[in-house]
Amino acid sequence: MSVQVLRGFQEEAVKSGVGLFETAKSLLDSAGADAAGRRSAINHNGYLLIEAPTGSGKTLMAGTILERFSHEENVVWFWFAPFKGVVGQTAAFLRDQFHGLRLRELSDDRSAAMSRRGDVFVTTWQTVATRVKDKRNVRKDGETNPSIDTLAETLREQGLRIGVVVDEAHHGFREGTQAAKFFREVLKPEYSILITATPDDADIKAFEKAMGIVELQRIRVSRADAVDSGLIKTGVKCAAYFVEPEKRSLVDLEGTALRDGVLVHRKLKQTLADMKVPLVPLLLVQAGSKERSIEKLKDRLLRMGFADEQIAVHTAEEPDADLLALANDEKREVLIFKMAVALGFDAPRACTLVSMRASRDPEFGVQLVGRILRVHRRLQGRAQAKTLPDELAYGYVFLSDAETQTGLDKAGQLINQIQTEYAKASAATVVVRVGEQSGVSLVDGSGQVSIYGFPSEEAEGILPKDVHTSEATLPYTLVPPSMFDFELFFGAKPATLIHTQSGEESAHVVNPLGKNRYALRPGMPRRFKTQVVCPESDVTEEDCAQRFMVSTRDLFEVMRNKIPVEKRTLDVFEHTIQQEFNFAADLSATQAAEQAQAVLCRNKTFDPRELRRALLRKLEMVMREEVVSEADDPEKVVHFLDVILATHPELLYEAQKAAHAQHAVIQDAEELPAEIVSPEPLPVSPRNVYGVMPEGLNSWEKPFAELMDRDANNVVAWWHRNPPLKPWSVNVLMPDGRGFFPDFVIGINGRKTEDNVLLADPKLNFQRDDEAQKVLAEHRSYGRVMILFLDGSTRWMTVGFDQKAKKPIRVREFRLSDAAGF
Repeated sequence: MSVQVLRGFQEEAVKSGVGLFETAKSLLDSAGADAAGRRSAINHNGYLLIEAPTGSGKTLMAGTILERFSHEENVVWFWFAPFKGVVGQTAAFLRDQFHGLRLRELSDDRSAAMSRRGDVFVTTWQTVATRVKDKRNVRKDGETNPSIDTLAETLREQGLRIGVVVDEAHHGFREGTQAAKFFREVLKPEYSILITATPDDADIKAFEKAMGIVELQRIRVSRADAVDSGLIKTGVKCAAYFVEPEKRSLVDLEGTALRDGVLVHRKLKQTLADMKVPLVPLLLVQAGSKERSIEKLKDRLLRMGFADEQIAVHTAEEPDADLLALANDEKREVLIFKMAVALGFDAPRACTLVSMRASRDPEFGVQLVGRILRVHRRLQGRAQAKTLPDELAYGYVFLSDAETQTGLDKAGQLINQIQTEYAKASAATVVVRVGEQSGVSLVDGSGQVSIYGFPSEEAEGILPKDVHTSEATLPYTLVPPSMFDFELFFGAKPATLIHTQSGEESAHVVNPLGKNRYALRPGMPRRFKTQVVCPESDVTEEDCAQRFMVSTRDLFEVMRNKIPVEKRTLDVFEHTIQQEFNFAADLSATQAAEQAQAVLCRNKTFDPRELRRALLRKLEMVMREEVVSEADDPEKVVHFLDVILATHPELLYEAQKAAHAQHAVIQDAEELPAEIVSPEPLPVSPRNVYGVMPEGLNSWEKPFAELMDRDANNVVAWWHRNPPLKPWSVNVLMPDGRGFFPDFVIGINGRKTEDNVLLADPKLNFQRDDEAQKVLAEHRSYGRVMILFLDGSTRWMTVGFDQKAKKPIRVREFRLSDAAGF
């Protein structure tokens, strides 16, 4: 590998980083053995954060800083790679690029006596960080190899200082409490470089405030600098597909995204061939988390014309040497992988990525973009000269889950916010000389100097407490220094009186045995109407099929193999969207069949197999009447039924409802008990038919009963708690033929139903699958059942049914004045 020449912005970044550490060295030399002075020097000038987009040369810049600074300072470096699998790649890159550094193996080459400036150990936190010190081999003392703990101590005794590089720092410390402890207590580096493409400013600010770190010095590289230098692509186009909710389950979005990705990949491959550039682009395909997802993707790619040897598969959870080798093997055109793309890996040939995973996380978006952002070295000259064809100047992402596009949009905005800046030495630490002695001192925002490392009387004789320096040169507000904590940095109502209505007080009698009896109030209804299935006839699957009505339009829709979708292409960095409304996605027969089976099984009163047979007979008849040629093809009829059931399940629900309704009868329930008996006294209720709050009301039924009792507008004439499975209870048949007992039977003045009755059923969780049918239930005499949800502690919401989403939803706030018209 040829040695890479630094671009202009990289050279400036390296100079600023070396200059920062030179200042830190000077301060450390002056501080000598003074611990406070050393902490101040390190705290203000010993920590460097490199923030730059993927592909802009972060590793190259960090390695150059190490090499140049090692010519001036006696320092041994420990370089922490994010994963074990990339240690070899990192070491090889450093060895080939930086001949002034000496790469050593931590596993068997820990001799302090053989150490010298410019030594670099490449390792991972997993290798060194553990709760039990002797659990890791590198932390055990051997005959010829001391432990890394001993090595660090001995290096300092020999006059060598320690530097640390943390690559992909957001991986190194986020969960690494042991890593942070090892960093603080064992390595205790004088110089630290953190490298990341995904900085979190909120974490940084919180860390600086909590730890008193005034200045974390930074090198930041803008996307524009890396683009102008030909290192990364001009932009990234990201396509996602948006489908009407009722058709989403039918669309093969994974197949559509893969198809588009393959088309773009082959177009780019042809462009490179036309340019006579000996480069085979790489198509990255990120599999989803479903079982056999990789096998299914490979089968699709084979059917799209790729040869088996052109497709590589990687299933490990972390990047490793095999993955990197596959990414660089030009016999491979497609790489299918399943690990989280946020772990990151280098794939310079990659121009197109198809992702089957869903995430709205901007960090995931940053890493997703990063996989295809690099410009291959064979194209960098053209990219820098701006002669690269437009199609090769972009990366392309195709998403099977449209929600992920939100994360990429935010990621583009975050990357664009990074503007180039270079590290500057802090002016808050100065070298103070007193006679023959020198030390490091802090200068606060007002110019006052804090003296470290001198006898107090001697220092006071030289520098009085009110010494000031120029505010122009010391623009910082300082606090006492403390050590840099990477673990923290990377993250780890008034009472209401109820009055009974005059003349309608409940009759409360206590008998000698202590039983409390409450009589039914005068003028209250004595019995209600209940709804049951006629016991003399059964609802059959054939009854349902005869009421299954399919329109000509429904038939026309299912005869198409494509489903119209909206394709939105986002320019990730320009923050613009291009919409295509005449785009067609593939219909998934498998998904339609699965969805149709779920619809058939939803109503437990019908046998799904017999119901399918009856529906197929009905649909075949309809197709023959409409002279549809596919009526003679049983497989086509099955497919058409699957699509109709999947896209229009309401057709079956209405048929089932009508079949049950045909067999439903209204009959009088038995009379209400003349009294209710309670072992304990019950609270008074002005509108309950017995004049009391019945026992057993739960935490959402009781507030609704209290709401009715507080009615100041005389909307509620009376209310009754409707217990389940009693001879006098009101039963309501749901569309699927099952019955349920609404919690309340209410008399509403002015309501246009028999006896002015409204049925109400307050719910704690109306979104459960078994509650959906209740929202659609209707009593032939009393009308629809009002389903209510207590939103918070005081606001009641009516619940309706979203026909498109096929689920219950909150509709509007409920008031008693609305009850008559419900």
